[in-house]
Formats: sequence, structure tokens, C-alpha cells
Amino acid sequence: MKRLLLITALCLAASPLHALTLSELQQEALSQRHSVKAFEAEAAIAEKNVQAARSPFLPSVDVGYSANRYNHETITGTQEKNDAFQGSISLNVFSGFSDAYNLKTAKSGAEAGQLNLQGTRQDVSQSVALAYLGVYRSRQNLKVAQDAVSLYRDRYREMQLKYNVGVLKKRDLLSVKVEMDNAVQTERKTKASITSALNTLALVVGRPLTAEEVDSLDFSIFTDLPVAIEAEEGKALLLSKNSSLLSLQENLTGASMQKKAARAAYMPRVDVSATYNSRYLDDYSFGSSETNGDDVRLTASVSMNLFDGLKKEATISKAALSETAIRHQLRELENNLTTTFDNAILDRDVAIDNLYVARSGLDEAEENLRITDLAFEQGVATSTEVLDAIFNLSRARFNSISAQTDVFSTHFTLLRLTEGYESGSAANNG
Repeated sequence: MKRLLLITALCLAASPLHALTLSELQQEALSQRHSVKAFEAEAAIAEKNVQAARSPFLPSVDVGYSANRYNHETITGTQEKNDAFQGSISLNVFSGFSDAYNLKTAKSGAEAGQLNLQGTRQDVSQSVALAYLGVYRSRQNLKVAQDAVSLYRDRYREMQLKYNVGVLKKRDLLSVKVEMDNAVQTERKTKASITSALNTLALVVGRPLTAEEVDSLDFSIFTDLPVAIEAEEGKALLLSKNSSLLSLQENLTGASMQKKAARAAYMPRVDVSATYNSRYLDDYSFGSSETNGDDVRLTASVSMNLFDGLKKEATISKAALSETAIRHQLRELENNLTTTFDNAILDRDVAIDNLYVARSGLDEAEENLRITDLAFEQGVATSTEVLDAIFNLSRARFNSISAQTDVFSTHFTLLRLTEGYESGSAANNG
């Protein structure tokens, strides 16, 4: 039995860690980030504004109690102690439809609040995706830098042997040493860039990542290129789904309703009310009072303001100007987003073309180094040609990584513009 438990424990210890995917980090960021929680609170406030805007459609009910004490009997014969109960119900029947327009304004604000929350979720998902890509880029660059250091060290040892037997000049050996030292510095810089990229990833996720989580990051999504977003289809999605655009459209609707609500000030106001008063004339009602008087009144009132110092005109003008300002903001945002989308499509296509060229050049650079090494061993090629071949190979590898990550970077940008990230319980890695 003990042997079985030992084997089980060893199997569990040897089992690989759960791979931490981009989708899981995006989902965690959506639940951790304070920016998301802040917009959730803003959206909840907007919903409360709707509730407050509905209140004028309901009656207002008030109750009151008053107690009086005099130091002598009054001329009317009222005793020194008396009290009264009051109750009233009032309802606005008509106010130029301002209440209806204010309610529509509040509903537009609530919808805009939800759209702003959705946009924030999209921004968070994009920031996590780009930070995740940054970690991948830094790790790939480190591999290239380490391979370059290894190549230079191997060639340095070979050339040192040739120099020791007098076949190679010292300047050739020193030139390799200089390039090797430069490669070591590049390796150190790329190691630091990994730490920086991980810090950025922790920031956008909303918490530090453990060493085990860093080691278990799953970059398999970068194995294959993402499905390309078509330009026409993507632009249609942008104009119909982008939360920033839709939010401004809701704000424009709300501004239009506010302008109509302001015009209602020129209309009459109709109110109805019912009041009830109960008076205890000779003592407090909690004592031995026997005398009381009840008063019930039903009141209907019509009122209309004829002049308020041009306040109504200023309010209407301000509402109209707000509507005009939002309309211009909306057009400006549409132009900015469509231009950003067009540029992202252009950058994506260029990155894909560069990737194909870089991969082809990588094969050629590897073959060039192999041929140059053979030629150098046979005394046909010089040490400078070997160094050039190593440099060209490293550059081809860096170019391949850069082009690959540029493809995904523009893809993540396009996903944000077209609201392509999942903003619910699970985040989409694209």
C-alpha cells in the first residue's frame, strides 16, 4: 500500500503543470482589473438614474405630525396643548412631456454606460493579448540571441585553434571576439526585455504571476497564423458593433431628448393633489382629547411660467449645442476608427508578406552559413565572411520573429476595432 501511494505521489509530482492560456489570462483580467470594476459601478449608477427618472410618473405621498404648546389659552379658545396629523398625495398630470423625455435620456445614458463597460472589457482583453504577445516575442528573441552567442563561441574556439597553429591572423581572431561580446550583450538585453514584458503582463492582468505560471504560459496560439479579417466585412462590423461609436450614438440620442425636455418649459403644468388634516384642539392626541376636526381637500392646479429672465432660452440653446457637439464628435470618431482600421489592414497585409519573405530568407541564411563554414574549413572563405554569415542568419531569425508578431499585433488591433473579443465569462484569444 505504501509503495502504491509513493508511486502515485511521484506520478503527480511528475505530471506537467496546467498550461496557462491567453484566454484564461483575459478572463482573469476582466474579473481583476479595477478599470472594469469602475465602469461596472458607472453602469450601475446609470441604471439608478433610470429608476430616478421614472419617479415623476408615480404619485408623491407625504405624512406629517405637529405638536403645539402655548403658555396661555389663545383668543380662539384653543387650549395650551394641541396637535395635528397631515397626509397628502400629489401627482403631476402634465408638464409638457418633459418627464417622458428625461426618462428617455436616462435610458440612453444607461445604454451608453453598458457600452462603455463593454468597450473597457474589449480594451482590457486587447491589452492582455498584446502583453502576452510581448512575452512571446521576447522569449523568441532570447532564443535567437542565445543561438548567436553559441555560434560565435563555436567559431571563436575553431579560429583560436587555427591562430595557435599560425594559420589565422590575430586580427581575425579579435574580430570574432568583438562580435561574440556584442552577441552576449544582446542576449543580456533580451533577458531583461522578458522581465519587462512579464511585468507588463502582470500589470494588465491585475496581479503578479508566479514562477510556475510563467513557466506554464502556453504560446501554441502563435503556431499558426490567425484567420485574416476581410476589409469590407471588418469595416461593416466596426461601424455596427464598435462600443465607442454606439456609446456616442446613445449620447446623441440622449442629447436630443434633453433638447425636447428643455422646450417643455414653455408648456403649462397640471398637478392634482389630495390632502387630509386631523386636528386635536384641546389636548395631545395621545392624551384624553375628545375634540378633533378633520379636513379633506382635493386640489387641481394649472401653472405656466411666462418669463424667467431668459433662463428657458439659455437652457434650450445649451441643449442644442450639446447635441451639435456630440454629433461632431461622432463623425470625428467614425473617421478616426475607419482610418485606424484601414491602416491596421495595410499593416497586417505587409506583415504577412514580410513573414513569407523572412521565412524564405531564413532558409537561405542557414544554407549560406553552412556553405561558408565548409569554405572556411577548406581555406576558401575568410573569417569575415563567416561573421557575416552568422550576422545574416541572426538578422533573418529576428526578422522572422518580428514579422510573425506584427501579424498577431495587427490582428489583435483589428479584433478590438470590430469588438471581436469575448467580454463575458470567457475571453477569446482570436
